[in-house]
Amino acid sequence: MEPTELVAALEALAARLGIPVRYDVFDRVLAKDRTCGGLCRLRGQPIIVLDAGLGPRDHAATLARALATFDLDGLSLPTAVRSTIRARGRTLVVAPRPLARTKTRVPPEQR
Repeated sequence: MEPTELVAALEALAARLGIPVRYDVFDRVLAKDRTCGGLCRLRGQPIIVLDAGLGPRDHAATLARALATFDLDGLSLPTAVRSTIRARGRTLVVAPRPLARTKTRVPPEQR
C-alpha cells in the first residue's frame, strides 16, 4: 500500500472512531526537536494533530502511533493498516519476560 493510501485509510479509521485529524504548520523555531504531532485532548475530546509540512510516511507513522492507543480489536481493518498500527503502537509496550524454565519431574512410578 502506498503511503498516501495508508494515510487515507488511517484517517478513515480515525473518522470511524470519531477522532478528528487536523493538519497544522508547526513552527520550527519553537520546536527544538523534529515534531510530527500526535494524539492530544482538546476540551476532553481526543484529536490527532499532524505537521502539514511533513510527508505521507511521517503522517502515516504518527497516525498509527496515535490510533494504537485505542481498542481496535473489534474492528475489521485492512491488513496493511492493522500491521502498521501494531508495528508503531507496540514500540512503547514492554514485552513480558518469558517464564523461568524448570526441570520436569518424573513421577517415581514412571522411573
